[in-house]
Amino acid sequence: MDMFTAIGSFGPWQRYILAVFFYVNLIGIWQNLAMTFFAPNIPFRCIEPTDELAAFNETTFDNSCEVPVNSTNTSVPCTRWQYDHSFYPETIVSKWDLVCDREWLISLTNSVYMIGFLFSVLIFGQISDSFGRFPTVVICFVFTIVSMFATLKSVSFNMFLILRFLQAFGRTGLATVGIVLVLEIVGPQHRTETGVVIQIGWAAGFSTLAAVAWFFKDWFWLQMALSVPYIPLVLAYWLVPESPRWLLAKGKTKELQKLLKKAAKMNGKELKIDAKDIQEMENKAQENQKSETIFYVLKWPRMRIRVLNLYYSWFVNSFLYYGLSFHTNDLAGDPYLNFTLAGLLEFPSYLILYWGIKKRGRRPMLAVLMLVAAASCVAISAVPQDLSWLRTSFAMLGKFCVTGSFGLLYIYTSELFPTVVRNITVGSCSMSARVGSIIAPFVRELGKVTHPVVPNLLFGFLALTSGLLGLLLPETKDQKLPDTLEDGENFGEFPKEKNDENTRTENTFGTIRTINTH
Repeated sequence: MDMFTAIGSFGPWQRYILAVFFYVNLIGIWQNLAMTFFAPNIPFRCIEPTDELAAFNETTFDNSCEVPVNSTNTSVPCTRWQYDHSFYPETIVSKWDLVCDREWLISLTNSVYMIGFLFSVLIFGQISDSFGRFPTVVICFVFTIVSMFATLKSVSFNMFLILRFLQAFGRTGLATVGIVLVLEIVGPQHRTETGVVIQIGWAAGFSTLAAVAWFFKDWFWLQMALSVPYIPLVLAYWLVPESPRWLLAKGKTKELQKLLKKAAKMNGKELKIDAKDIQEMENKAQENQKSETIFYVLKWPRMRIRVLNLYYSWFVNSFLYYGLSFHTNDLAGDPYLNFTLAGLLEFPSYLILYWGIKKRGRRPMLAVLMLVAAASCVAISAVPQDLSWLRTSFAMLGKFCVTGSFGLLYIYTSELFPTVVRNITVGSCSMSARVGSIIAPFVRELGKVTHPVVPNLLFGFLALTSGLLGLLLPETKDQKLPDTLEDGENFGEFPKEKNDENTRTENTFGTIRTINTH
């Protein structure tokens, strides 16, 4: 018995659940990148020590961190500032004086958020496997909505920082566990399209955040605007199901039968299944559930080299993606327009990626995207400061390429490694990416303590080396995916197997079936 034959591969039941987590992804990216508008570049001037400040009334907003002493050539550090509120009513910069020697705390906030991301992946992934997808989604939702609204009551920067960590901790689990759930309820022939739709949700959120921030320039009301959209998700409690695959793996046959009947009814299918069918599926699933760890992968020479190669690629892509996304305020031109353009670029990036991996393959697309990103980042440093439009254009091109390569890595990594270690390999690569996103916010400080061109040269070097290393990976286009560790070790060392053009073979829920495509 094939589950997707019984209930439908991608009917109204699956589409509705996909819509819920598409929405989760859309409003989730608002949280990820909100610090761009919580802490914009706001003009300020020194107002203390007042007895040392000459002609205060004539002083402009010069972003000064020191003030000259009257009639001397020495300066003293400022201790209090006044901010230009002509455009921004209040930001966390003006609320907690995140300027001068405290400016690095803005980057720290972004990094702490990404640390929450990392802990969430580690903890909620294990909870999800042990106790189910649905209860984990509920726990993550509670963490998210409570911390989101509690942030409005922040009375200190430390409180704001801790609550940002909790927001990331909950939101990340809500999104990642949700994506797993969605991919487990659709048929294999629809997983690629489903994955693309989830990515489009991310892009839609990215490109709309600037509009939300433009209407709510005060940080308090912006935080409110980011929090309220989570309230409708309360209704999802009665609508989001448990994963049928998880129920099967845990031997919960009664719950599974009830769920499948509901899904079949919503999809307009007549369910033909009995307890014997479910028992046979359960036995087959348990036979194939041999759990391995990442250390099993590292024992095999070829796979060890490949996984280390991919660790580096994931790290670089995450580092560049967030490094370029967090610092759109530093580009010339309107910061809201720059941020919106950076988000809109993700749509054509995913379309080109989809076309490229279908026509050209994974390896050449990864290499080309990273090499073009490298050239774009280096070019920014070579362009004169007065050609600001050209510098911004190169930055957008780099963001465009990194978006595509980051999306490609999810597909490429899952295809390179065998079934028995596929999930753990992708998960460990994602952890490497989190390291990149944690240190990415401090690229801004690196440019200030060294030279303004250093961050872009660093971006270029990392992208160049990642692209060249990608050429060492085997191609997976039209290849039969490996199942065992031996298959994974030998992958790419034997001719690819092509299916008869009139048939295709699908592995659906532990059952192999061949379908005539005419």
